[in-house]
Amino acid sequence: MNDIEHDKAQCWCNRLHKLMKEKNYTQKSFLKEYKEKYGGGTQANISRWLRVGSKIENGKTIGFPSYETMSNLANFFGVSVGYLIGETDYESFEMEKVCEFLGLEEETVKAIIGITSGENMGIGANSMCSEYKSAFRYILTASSFPVFIKEVREYAENVYRLKHPIKYMDIVSTKMRKNLFDLAVKCMDYQCISDDKYGRIDDFEENSVEPTEELLEAIRILNDAQDQDYAQKCHIEQKVKLSEYELQKIYFEVIKELTKEEHLLDMVIPMCVEKDLINKD
Repeated sequence: MNDIEHDKAQCWCNRLHKLMKEKNYTQKSFLKEYKEKYGGGTQANISRWLRVGSKIENGKTIGFPSYETMSNLANFFGVSVGYLIGETDYESFEMEKVCEFLGLEEETVKAIIGITSGENMGIGANSMCSEYKSAFRYILTASSFPVFIKEVREYAENVYRLKHPIKYMDIVSTKMRKNLFDLAVKCMDYQCISDDKYGRIDDFEENSVEPTEELLEAIRILNDAQDQDYAQKCHIEQKVKLSEYELQKIYFEVIKELTKEEHLLDMVIPMCVEKDLINKD
């Protein structure tokens, strides 16, 4: 088995294992359903399918199953043979074309299909596919929906900046000698003033620290950095609150468009009485 075949075999095993895990199959439960659908297969077969490319006792390498079996396995899991052997990272060539056309990742397209097919919408949702498709369509085509997406992105950025701010104090620490930085941090709140009521206050003298020009400049830089950190935090917190408000506002605009009178009937399942009236008409 050459390098290319070895890579395909490794991909085959990894993806077959992954698909079985996603469906919560054991080898036993998988074999049962596979035999019911295709009328063949044994426990030994499954063991070999999951170990393609592995060496066995006689020194030979476990090869791929027949193309018919490969095709059956691909169909069973709703993917292509090309996906199983690594010719494409998409589960099917059709999926690859859709993703390329829409400019979306496969995960996103699968999520959309899960909504429009009812698969991801709970028990009994398959009977309401048409209504889910309509709801999804009216959300996407609402004139305010692009603005909603824009606000989501801005909100995400503001939350990110709040969680990962520029740390001015840390920046200063990398540009200043460690001993000077440590001493300056210690002396940031030190005072050297004269007061009519309390007399002269000199924290430097009291703590036996010489206030050199270098130290005083370092303290000034640290105080500026601390002020920048605090100002940045306040500014971003305000932006997050504003983003939340704008996001909620545009969300309700989307809902308002979604529930226009001309849209409602497409998203509603008529009650029995309504069906009778409709049929009489």
